[in-house]
Amino acid sequence: MMKRPLDVLDVYCREAGLSYGELWLRYSELGGMCAGFELEAFLHGLQVPSVYDHDIIALAINERLVELGGHHAVPYLHDG
Repeated sequence: MMKRPLDVLDVYCREAGLSYGELWLRYSELGGMCAGFELEAFLHGLQVPSVYDHDIIALAINERLVELGGHHAVPYLHDG
């Protein structure tokens, strides 16, 4: 069974060792405009992020994974 995109974000957030607060800070530094509670709602599957917000969250997590010596593991939704 394929994981939902929201599950992927939460799984990789934990893999990157980011707290929700740290992820929100990185997300907002990259131009994300949602509040911290909204970001947590995305990760818990209570709200669905826009494609833009999903991709900014993915970018924030991917940057952390690269800092840890990994690669861009989180898929992006926008292809262009």
